[in-house]
Amino acid sequence: MTATHRQAIYTPAAGLFSMQPWRALAALAADWGLIAAAFTGAILWPHPVTYLLAAILVARTQLALAVMMHESAHGTFLPSRTFNDIVGQALAAGPLCMSLRTYRAGHLQHHRAPMTHDDPVAIVFGINDYPVTRRRLIMRLLGDLFGMAYFVTAFKFARGDYRGVLPKVAKSRAYVAWEVFTMVASNGLLFAVLALCGHPWLYLGLWTLPSFTLLPLFGRMRAIMEHAGLPEGEDQRRNARTIVRPSWQTFLFGPHGIHYHIEHHLHARLPFYNLGKVHGQMAAAGLLPAANLYRGYGGVLRDVSPPAPVD
Repeated sequence: MTATHRQAIYTPAAGLFSMQPWRALAALAADWGLIAAAFTGAILWPHPVTYLLAAILVARTQLALAVMMHESAHGTFLPSRTFNDIVGQALAAGPLCMSLRTYRAGHLQHHRAPMTHDDPVAIVFGINDYPVTRRRLIMRLLGDLFGMAYFVTAFKFARGDYRGVLPKVAKSRAYVAWEVFTMVASNGLLFAVLALCGHPWLYLGLWTLPSFTLLPLFGRMRAIMEHAGLPEGEDQRRNARTIVRPSWQTFLFGPHGIHYHIEHHLHARLPFYNLGKVHGQMAAAGLLPAANLYRGYGGVLRDVSPPAPVD
């Protein structure tokens, strides 16, 4: 029996698809706990090194909130679709000034046909032209770090450059008002708490600034690992990658099991906390392509940016 045929008949045990709301809510609470810890550390020990570490932790956890939004977009965060969407928008998407419903439409299109010419994820994240030269990759990462990429992407959204690839999403005025409320209320509450603690400037320095700089950098690292340089095709084992075990790297760039990305694409209804178990089962059965498995992000960056110019 070939690996392809074994893959076709492999299905994780039914219990692995069952949602455990307490695990999802505990993970989300831990994310907000880390954010609180970062601000607390910066307040108690004011120092440039502390501020830098706090900014890194906040940006990483902003990425973790984006992954929680991603989980909500798949409907695998909470069993009730209503509460799944309310919590996902209010506590994950809203604080990042994003719309869960808009994100869901584009992301599910990505799942149907990754890395095709109209894949919204590939186009918006700019991973549809890899491999690139090492110099170009470095320039892109520096562009993220210094905030240029964020504003270029925002300008492209405002100009309508992505209108042709992003699915149109119907929303009532009431729903749009709800989305705006979650964005304003979550950010306003964070600012108010910091102001009451006597440190309102930390909202700009340790929440807004990292979202323009470190978060795009971490997000690009995540996006490159997941799909950059891989072909389109029906076999989604071969147009996604997996980092095979958790580490400090996955803590920064692949939180909540998103680094098990082949497994996620094959079983998109699987809650994030069961991806590691499915990875172990598939790896033991020889169902994952070795060329798409990595121990860390450095190997991926080397493979998508050969030192010689790419013709």
